[in-house]
Amino acid sequence: MIKLHFEKLSRFERLNEPCCVAIPFRQGILKELSKVSITDGEKSVPSQCRSTAKWPDNSVKWLLVNFLANLPGNKGKDYYCDLENENDSLEYNAVKVKEHNGRLCLDTGEININFSKIGEVGIFNNIKYKNFEYGNGDIVGPSIYDNNDEVFKATVGKQGFEIIEDGPIRVVVQTKGKHYNESGKSLIDYVLRIYAFAGKPWIRMDYQIINREEGEQQELKGIEINIKNNKVKGEKVDTTLGISNYASDITYGENEETLKHLIDARQLVYEANEHIPETFYGTFWADIKNENKGGVCATIYQAQQNFPKALEVNECGIKISILPKESGGLRLLQGMAKTHKVFLHFHDENTSVQGLNVRSLQFQMPDRPVLEPDIYKEAGVFEEVFVENKIDKLEISLINKADARGKAYGILHWGDAPDPGYTLQGRGNGEPVWTNNEYDFPHAVMLMYARSKERRMLDYMLVTAEHWMDVDVCHYSNDPLRYEAQITHSASHVSGKVEPSHEWVEGLLDYYHQTGEYLAYKAAIGIGENVLRQLELPKFKQKGGINARETGWALRTLVALYKETNDEKWLEPAEKIIQHFEDWKEEYGGWLAPYTDHTTIRIPFMIAVAVGSLMRYYRIRPQEKIKGMILDAVTDMVDNCILENGLFYYKELPSLRRMGNNTLVLEALADAYELTGDVNFIKSGLATFYKEAMNGVKSSVGGKRIVGDAVIMQGPGPKGFAQSFYPIVSFYRAAVKSGIIGKENFRFIV
Repeated sequence: MIKLHFEKLSRFERLNEPCCVAIPFRQGILKELSKVSITDGEKSVPSQCRSTAKWPDNSVKWLLVNFLANLPGNKGKDYYCDLENENDSLEYNAVKVKEHNGRLCLDTGEININFSKIGEVGIFNNIKYKNFEYGNGDIVGPSIYDNNDEVFKATVGKQGFEIIEDGPIRVVVQTKGKHYNESGKSLIDYVLRIYAFAGKPWIRMDYQIINREEGEQQELKGIEINIKNNKVKGEKVDTTLGISNYASDITYGENEETLKHLIDARQLVYEANEHIPETFYGTFWADIKNENKGGVCATIYQAQQNFPKALEVNECGIKISILPKESGGLRLLQGMAKTHKVFLHFHDENTSVQGLNVRSLQFQMPDRPVLEPDIYKEAGVFEEVFVENKIDKLEISLINKADARGKAYGILHWGDAPDPGYTLQGRGNGEPVWTNNEYDFPHAVMLMYARSKERRMLDYMLVTAEHWMDVDVCHYSNDPLRYEAQITHSASHVSGKVEPSHEWVEGLLDYYHQTGEYLAYKAAIGIGENVLRQLELPKFKQKGGINARETGWALRTLVALYKETNDEKWLEPAEKIIQHFEDWKEEYGGWLAPYTDHTTIRIPFMIAVAVGSLMRYYRIRPQEKIKGMILDAVTDMVDNCILENGLFYYKELPSLRRMGNNTLVLEALADAYELTGDVNFIKSGLATFYKEAMNGVKSSVGGKRIVGDAVIMQGPGPKGFAQSFYPIVSFYRAAVKSGIIGKENFRFIV
């Protein structure tokens, strides 16, 4: 059995709490799902599971499990995944979804929802809960306001609502469409998903807007969802508004009194908050309750992080301002998307304000079970990042590298950060240059989570991958070489160009496996398709070091997609790319690069990129010629690129022969050691390893400042950890395995 450990979280007991976990399996272990169950060590609990990836033999590679857990207050608890259970007969209120009279209907056992039909305005036809009902037109929107204050309301598209997951623990339904004004003019595409859970009176709404309009950008003034309250004359209405980052500040109102709060940049700059914001900042909710009936509580997920946001509530209802009209608007460039999450908690008149606040906080920081690192290691789903006999000082350094990076709050910026180096170089013409998850930061922190069990590493992955798949991927363009691409680091996120060397996918696939969100998988496949189109360009069919580096980097993405899908099409360009490396070596007598008009030089960074790319392909398609190229290149690098102090130089010219700081050379050395067992490759990298692996042991916290429509928390860009993590850990693992370093002889250098 596989242990699923819940850390201590809430001080309140959670009964039948919906939980989700992704479990990896080694090839051949799990071939059918019928006997998979979740137990508390004694008896089974309600669960549903599905595969999100399979091995070549069709056995399960990643299993996504949703289940209901009874979690104690102020204590941790263990559950288990059992592969040989006889599936106990369990009684519970399963969530059900079906079509009735041309309308999709959902029943959680607590609430009943009838969704809108094709062409109808709005999402809900009606929602029933005990003594009250929100009917057609009572929940309005989502609605977009343009700069002329004209309103465009979400309308169900021609595919209607479709079932993504059909229960019994979790149901997910989805619709797509556009927003229309009263005259039939459209503005901005959307995808909207509703998540409902067995026996629960709440739902989650994920609302993604996508700019597929012609023109460079769209200026949006506001985005709202309005919930109307059907008050009977003389009926008392209680309203409440809560916001927190430590203890919740709750304001109470009655009847005509209006409660409102706006989260803007000024609040965030001057508000102290010690939480790791990817895991938790606070909460933001508004509630309306009718006497003797009940009501609804609306929570905006990660509202502070995705500012500006506002909530307003009075006896007439609740206004959920995803983009408050008074906040200055949103400039949505062509191809950009953005997703927001809203929770609607329906309740009776006896539900306490404390209970609403606790549930809202639980939405912001849900319980997540943690797996032991050995589960990931034995499954073989990740790179070799698991080190026996860990060295504490080095582990501290790795954690701090992930933690002590710059961050940014803002509706388009949360999940990304500028790179100070790129910005100071002037690449953004005075504006911040956003890293756009360069070097796949989400995958790096996912690997860190798998080996460390630190919950925040998983949260880092979830937040940054969500930003990546929304903002940094081009969702629409008339240019096929830009469509579906991951845009390179640039001002405004998407002003940069597209290059195959800057397109990654593994972090998106990690997100898909951990959540089951198909949009992440679709984004990864789209990036791969763009890479294939890029590689058909004439410039990538020429000889040369730059060409080989660019196409070699693309090989990383193609190998990752092959490993995910087992589809040979992703490897079709591989042999041509390998030929590029052979041509490069033949033309220059080694992996040298033309630099000035009269020089061809060694660049350790470029050589390491080539080695890392070829090694990834070699592991799935071993060939002696590839092995030979790798070893020749690394040997040449060791023989010619090391300074007297043991560090690798930056580039092979007197004008550039400064000390290099790129850790990718460590990955190349670890690869050569893997192929030969020669410890001299490890010894050659020790100076670089000690200098760069321990750089930044002391984490620093930068100040906050308003820059344009962002609040930026200063620090090194995410690229630093993303680029260095795997090279450092692969070298670390090889060095420990070889006996060159260990706890007893590890030097501590800051």
